[in-house]
Amino acid sequence: MAVKPQYFNILVVDMEKFGARPNPVQSFLRDSLYGLMERVLDEAGIDRLGASRPVDRGDGMFLLLPGSVAKTDLVGPFVARLRIGLRAHAQTSNATAALRLRVVLHSGEVGWDGRGWVGEDLNTACRMVDHQPLRDALSAAEEAHLVLGISDAWHRAVLRHDYPELDTDSFRPVRFDSKEIHDETVWVRVPGYPVPPGLDGAPPAAGPPLVAVGRADGESARPAPQHPSSTPAACTAPDRTVRSTSMTAEQSDDYERPIVYQSGGLAQQYVGRNDGVVTQSVNGGDGPAADPELLAHVTALRRALREAHERHEVDEETFEGASHALDEATREAASGPSGRNRFVLALRSFRGLVEPVAALAAAAAAVITAVRGA
Repeated sequence: MAVKPQYFNILVVDMEKFGARPNPVQSFLRDSLYGLMERVLDEAGIDRLGASRPVDRGDGMFLLLPGSVAKTDLVGPFVARLRIGLRAHAQTSNATAALRLRVVLHSGEVGWDGRGWVGEDLNTACRMVDHQPLRDALSAAEEAHLVLGISDAWHRAVLRHDYPELDTDSFRPVRFDSKEIHDETVWVRVPGYPVPPGLDGAPPAAGPPLVAVGRADGESARPAPQHPSSTPAACTAPDRTVRSTSMTAEQSDDYERPIVYQSGGLAQQYVGRNDGVVTQSVNGGDGPAADPELLAHVTALRRALREAHERHEVDEETFEGASHALDEATREAASGPSGRNRFVLALRSFRGLVEPVAALAAAAAAVITAVRGA
């Protein structure tokens, strides 16, 4: 029969280390993946009914989505919701049943020949998901659950325009050669990391540092969701010698109890979560001055997030993840001018998590635009 190609957005996913699992675990992971993909597409508002049926690849799948689906919705809300779903899976699964994904987005002409889907662009997307740099980035990002690769065509169509709702700064280009493909480019991102680890020139992965953030139920500190390559703000200034550092946390029921950041004998106060007073003191030299404008933005977003949570517009898991993103934004705001770019990355993560709540997402986008334009 004659093949009539149509334009599709091509989504390919592949499970990490799938073949190393016992057969019952492989079956469980396949069920989990298919259920997760259906749920996440619906939550992100993606037209799943207009798509092809998922095509099984054994350790993954590909899906052809209508060309009318906005690419920004796939790069933004879809990836954000997928990250949440994978985090939820990780909280109830051991290492044997871990579900970590390589995700690829491409587009082009694909046709049905009566037996299956065929097209050069589909071949390219399937080659992309097996590209070694994506495997390396996911392997190095021990705290992540997915790595995203997008084609250079998608980069030209979407990322280069720097839409404020997208985390464009955390993508990095890698060379793409595979069989008939030569000297092309794939853009790689690991959500939650400022740059993808494991690539040439990228920082190595390590465990997140302990800092006093969040409600610790009587404990003074717990791991923060911070990129492994970064360090606490008080230790980033190149012209100082840090001789000792201490952090304390005091429990509080007052949501707007001030957090105190103290460095070199000078203290900066800013409003934080209802987790108590956090004091960080560093001996040795003058520390960076907190940016009051950025801290004010975070304060407003925290209040809006809390109110949305109280109205049941934000569930517990999203509230926790969004709060962590604001914790990171607060740390970067306290680090002074050098933290503005990382502050924007943290707010983009926040925006992706609260995408279903239009008012919150719009507020975060407005802050991102204001900070980048300053």
